[in-house]
Parts: sequence; C-alpha cells; structure tokens
Amino acid sequence: MNWKEYLELSEKTLSTQFNCEEKEQRVLHAIIGILTEVEELLDNHIGDSQDITNMLEEAGDITWYLAILGREYQLDYPQIIVKEKNGDPMKLVLKIIKNTCKLLDMMKKKIYYNKPVDEYTFKTITNLVMLDLSDYMNTYDIDIQKSFDVNIAKLKARYGEKFSSEKAINRDLETERNILEGNN
Repeated sequence: MNWKEYLELSEKTLSTQFNCEEKEQRVLHAIIGILTEVEELLDNHIGDSQDITNMLEEAGDITWYLAILGREYQLDYPQIIVKEKNGDPMKLVLKIIKNTCKLLDMMKKKIYYNKPVDEYTFKTITNLVMLDLSDYMNTYDIDIQKSFDVNIAKLKARYGEKFSSEKAINRDLETERNILEGNN
C-alpha cells in the first residue's frame, strides 16, 4: 500500500470521541503517540534478543501517528533509497526522539503561549522523523509499505471500520500478533 492509501485507511481508526475537534489537539495526539510508540520500540533494544515482529508493530504504529501529521500538513512520505544498513539503530531512535520533542515544543508554545507554528519548520522536522524511521526499518529489513499493510490489517481486526474506545482497551492480542507474523 502506498502512503496516500495509508493516509485514507488509517484515518478510519482515528479517535474522534475525545479532545480531537481542533488541529492542535490532533497534532498533539500524534506527537505524544510517536513518543509513546518509540518508548515501546526501545523495549526491543533491552536485553540480548530482539523481537522483529514487535519492531514491525511499533514502527507501524509510529507511521500511524505520522499519518495524522501527514493529513494535517499535507505531507507525502519521503522516498529514500538506502544503499546500506545503518550501523547504529539506537542513534536513529535518539534522532526520532529528539526531533519529535522539537515538534512537541512547537505545539507547547502554540497551545500555551499562542505562538504560531512555523509550518515549514514543522514539516521539515516531521520529514526528518519519517526519514529516520525509514532508515531504522531498513536496518531490520522492515519494508515501509509492508508495514502500512500490516498496520491496517491489525487495526481492522481490532476495530473493524471505526475506532472504539472499548475495542482500544479490550484488544485480542493473539489475533493481532498472528496478523503481524503473517499468520492471519
């Protein structure tokens, strides 16, 4: 699936029930979501073994939050050709965290100080997050477009065609893991 298709399908599972009426609320949701998913991604780097399936899930979840930013700022997912794998994926994770924190700071200033968001800078930083995530995924042979497909399949199994708080809380983790592993 391409980015344009992903933007459309991922929006079906966006919560529209709570605190989502204004652009700033949706953007803040996306930024907080990226950071919480990165925290889950970091769990894979603790200890001796790495769960590639879980990395696919968390990277896919990060793209879901990036899709919110993509819709709000009309962003295309930057296409990169990576000739070799990054030698230090933790540096990429730190760059994702750092740049996402920059986005968070911009939103903090918008929401609490009424400082306008410099959209060019916001878009540029968001593109850097996307590029670093793509590079991270490449390090583990995770195809970005496949991650879109798998993420949508997981969310469709969870929600059907529309977000529900109840279904977000009461998930069928076994079914979701099977989808992530390609056993659907």
